Amino acid sequence: MKIAVLGCGLLGTKIAGELAYHGHRVNVWDINIPALNSVFNVLEDDKKHLREDGILFQKNFVGQVLCMSRLEETVSDAEFIFEAVKEDLEIKKDLLERVSHVCKSDAIIGSNTLRLNIDDVMSGVLNKERSLGLRFLYPVYYIPEVEINPASFTAQKSIQKVRVMLERMGKTLFFRSGNHPLILSEEQREERKALRVEQLLNSSGIPCMFEKKIPVLSHDGNVAPIKETRRESTTVDTECGICMNKARDCLLCPCHHMITCYECSKMLHNRRDGCPICRKDITEVIRVYHS
Repeated sequence: MKIAVLGCGLLGTKIAGELAYHGHRVNVWDINIPALNSVFNVLEDDKKHLREDGILFQKNFVGQVLCMSRLEETVSDAEFIFEAVKEDLEIKKDLLERVSHVCKSDAIIGSNTLRLNIDDVMSGVLNKERSLGLRFLYPVYYIPEVEINPASFTAQKSIQKVRVMLERMGKTLFFRSGNHPLILSEEQREERKALRVEQLLNSSGIPCMFEKKIPVLSHDGNVAPIKETRRESTTVDTECGICMNKARDCLLCPCHHMITCYECSKMLHNRRDGCPICRKDITEVIRVYHS
């Protein structure tokens, strides 16, 4: 798959490396030429560490990373565009607006913003329905979750397209709850890194064929279900999709999704946050008592 990454700071370079690790062809762009020139050194260090951890068996990634100095050439044939430039609203707005006019009309445009309002970031984008917030958690190679933050105009088919692509890489999408991004502690990072390494080792080096599942930060229920597909598994997540501690014991109205415990649902209602699954406004919380 052809992918473009805009911004080759440390995070952008590692996103490009993770995508190439899973076989994608990645064009990387940055206005800063010295930063662009440092990409291959960073990737070589990443490969070294991955080999030391025993999860990179070959010399190079399956996919390819190409450094580009011209923005139009970088995005012209990309199916997915991931922006990871400086956390500045005007810089992101200007860049993504320009990109949207020179890329494919159906290319997905994702911003890796941490705290900026995604509606503001994408306000000038052409065909807004294909744009969204998409944040890779650090360290990128080892954390399977990717935080998605749809704009008010993001189409469900765009979310589904991203979900399918990332799931083929062994990644899991989870919706941002409220206005605050998920920030992992150093202890959480190290724990999940160790589990991810074990998972990849058990898969005999094939990233998408896992024998042991990492305890997730989110659940399948965090992503709106697609009507055409049904789960074949009979197992159902029972833990609250927010605190992941208490049991799911309430329905959110009017959508009737059952994804959280009563305490977390009341918290969402009081903060006027939407349903974690469908993002509809919560008008009422109905307590459910399990026999």
